[in-house]
Amino acid sequence: MAAWQKAQTMRNQLFRILFLSGFLLLTIGLQAQAEDAHKEAGKEVANAPVVAVSSTAKSAAPLKKESVKKEEASSQTAKPTKVLPSDVRVLIDISGSMKQTDPQNLRKPAMDLIVRLLPDKSRAGVWTFGNTVNMLMPFKPVDADWRKQAAAKSNAINSIAMHTGIGKALDEVSFDKKSLSPDYKTHIILLTDGVVDIGKDGVANFKERQRILSEILPSLKSAGYIVHTIALSENSDLDLLKKISHATDGVYTLAVSADQLMSVFLKIFDQAVPAERVPLENNGFLVDASIKEFTALIFRKPGEEQTIISSPEGKDYSATNPNDGVNWYRTDKYDLITVDSPKAGQWKIKTEIAPQSRITVVSNLQLVFEPLKNNLHSKDVLALTYSFQENGKTIIDPNFLGLIETNAIVVKNNTEENTNTPFTLPTPPADGFFHQNLNTFETIGDYEIHVYVDGKTFKREFKHGLSVRDSYMVLEKNSAVSEDGKLTYSYKISADEKVVDLSKTQVAVSIKNSQNNNVDKTLSLIDGKRWEFSFSPVQEGDYAVDIHAQGELFDGEKLDETLHADNFSYVVKKAAAASSVAAPVADAKHEEPKHEEPKHEEPEQPEAESNNVILYISIAVGNLLLVALGYFAYKFIMGGKAKDELAEFEKTLSATSAKDVSSTAKKAVAKKAPEKTEIDLSDDNSAHVPVSNEDNMDKLFPLDSMDDPNAPDDRN
Repeated sequence: MAAWQKAQTMRNQLFRILFLSGFLLLTIGLQAQAEDAHKEAGKEVANAPVVAVSSTAKSAAPLKKESVKKEEASSQTAKPTKVLPSDVRVLIDISGSMKQTDPQNLRKPAMDLIVRLLPDKSRAGVWTFGNTVNMLMPFKPVDADWRKQAAAKSNAINSIAMHTGIGKALDEVSFDKKSLSPDYKTHIILLTDGVVDIGKDGVANFKERQRILSEILPSLKSAGYIVHTIALSENSDLDLLKKISHATDGVYTLAVSADQLMSVFLKIFDQAVPAERVPLENNGFLVDASIKEFTALIFRKPGEEQTIISSPEGKDYSATNPNDGVNWYRTDKYDLITVDSPKAGQWKIKTEIAPQSRITVVSNLQLVFEPLKNNLHSKDVLALTYSFQENGKTIIDPNFLGLIETNAIVVKNNTEENTNTPFTLPTPPADGFFHQNLNTFETIGDYEIHVYVDGKTFKREFKHGLSVRDSYMVLEKNSAVSEDGKLTYSYKISADEKVVDLSKTQVAVSIKNSQNNNVDKTLSLIDGKRWEFSFSPVQEGDYAVDIHAQGELFDGEKLDETLHADNFSYVVKKAAAASSVAAPVADAKHEEPKHEEPKHEEPEQPEAESNNVILYISIAVGNLLLVALGYFAYKFIMGGKAKDELAEFEKTLSATSAKDVSSTAKKAVAKKAPEKTEIDLSDDNSAHVPVSNEDNMDKLFPLDSMDDPNAPDDRN
């Protein structure tokens, strides 16, 4: 009876092992089939007829939206761009050297104009600095009283300080760096004519400069401040000021004389406090019914003593007129005119006007641009996204948007170079957002972008300045279409090995699309001198590719650059007939691939590396199971063995399992490292059976529970 029970127990154990092993092999097989099917489906999607539309013409071929998007488009509004008010903090150098660089103290009228232009809902403060930092005008929300007080306080600007404590000044104005408000766009404007000078000790001055670069600047950048710098002398520490502005995406400007101060301040003010404008054309401008107020800043040409503006009704104004809502402020160089509730129609300016004159408006109808970069690298692309808002809601009415005509003019400062780019659309964007690209920045220098919008019954203007400079990193890119129609974008990044310490440089890529299938990946340095990656878009949408490099230069300075590598739109175009194929068209910045008819051959199936790993592991586990079965068969035939023998076998089996599975997996994946990083944008998250470690093997094979309960315990 005991022998029969023992045999029955052993048969049950054999059955359990056979069942577990069969289940394991079946699961692995099903998983491999599922992965093959998934990859085949992904390949079919990738090989489907597609069109990659040039980003410069993306609005000309709007993406097909899913049903949810269509439902959203059918509503009266889309999600509006949030327009943040400005937070402006001005730092003015009052060191003694200013007596030579600004002998007429032209900082006063420049500051007077800037504070008068600051709009309601913004907030601002003014500080002066030398060996100490003093708050000239308290930091608080801007209103009419603040503007009046700040204009008066500008007369207190002088040149009496002993030193130039730039670091202390930056510390003072960034008092909230640990809790900077996200409800404002915060800008610091730094004006100086000198170098870091905190005393007579040259070593201490050098250490203070290093503190600015290594401690203050990183904290300003991480907190989100944008720092604009103005050098009022070629003897200033130009390198330091450039680094501060470039690192925080601010504007750096050199004013070679104090006469340029007002112009330079206005340039930076336009970046820090962008305002709604209407074009000033032929000494006139159009006021539409949506405009509640306009402010005209009119610079008179030399010899012009008076400015006169004329309303659509033909009434002339040359001074304040409270009855008609006209407020007038005049200086020897400009007139600042504000008109409340102006008459709709064409207004005229009866004087010869100078550059930088502008008309800003307060209106229910706003042209809203997504924030733009202030610094680019040569050959970078500037992506423009803009919309129209009425009472804070994005307009999507196709009848309104269909009348819009837009034109962009890019001018390189101090040259006659300019480009005129019309933006034309066959159909208006369903969500109300226009997308255009400008790729006219081939050479370094300062550029101005003017975007003019004509809506037939209204006009708007947008202006933005940017600096284009050389990059330490060099980007090469191309696109190619395989015979099966798969579109692949490839990128190579390199750097000047004499300047950049490549061994201490890390390069990462960020690929984002409008479907939120985003990828961030760190690249490997290839052959000690370059980084490469490629990807193939799968989902429809707008794609943005950014490359971020961080490291060190051989001179000890930090490297921190972002290359805006690409912006393009990818659309899966549905063929009219099953046999019709539309060849992919690459972005305008890429080579245009040739149109080819697809070959009707069975494409070769690429090796699935992950499935090979599973296959090798399955073979190893199967062999181990056969060993286990042989052992138990032997035990069944020969009678029973002692528990210590079984324990020894289990230990050997466990060790062998871990070793064999690990070595098999290593052999499967131990292949030559790829020359470039191939980024997979598919969302393959298939489950896998964990058989790669000893703990999981123990769970799959619970040998401790398979002892014969009737077998004698030989350890006693």
